[in-house]
Amino acid sequence: MKEETPKDITPIKRRGIEIAVNGLKKLYPFVVGYEDDDTDQYESAHYINLIIDNDKLSEYMDTPVNPYWKNFIETNPQHSKVYAVWSYLKFPDDMLEDISNHPGYKLMEEMKGNLDDLYSYLPEEYKLQYPSRSGWIDPPPMYNVHLKINGFLMT
Repeated sequence: MKEETPKDITPIKRRGIEIAVNGLKKLYPFVVGYEDDDTDQYESAHYINLIIDNDKLSEYMDTPVNPYWKNFIETNPQHSKVYAVWSYLKFPDDMLEDISNHPGYKLMEEMKGNLDDLYSYLPEEYKLQYPSRSGWIDPPPMYNVHLKINGFLMT
């Protein structure tokens, strides 16, 4: 059965997303999966939310989970979406003075870059594509969609 969406995410295109996320899992053991993001999508980008094991993230970053959020996650079994992977970790307050040097911010930027790289190296048949809106060329050229992280679902 063919899955149809605005980007025509066929089973082989879905497999491309899964391959890229599996590559991230190998680099970052706290990534346990993904879901398509349910907010507005754009032709040139497909947004996903990574599912994160907060305890494994804490081990990876060698920083404890903020006790408030640890309790929150345990009492709320549904995923809690955040836009900064390090939000629930307990870093010293002075680290927030220059966010670009914050280890959690650096990790998040590294993850986004690695996902984009992993996805870009896949064979064309695994990548989502969208047609040019230019009316000059028939048929219109196809452009690759970028796979992007929108948020993080903490477990």
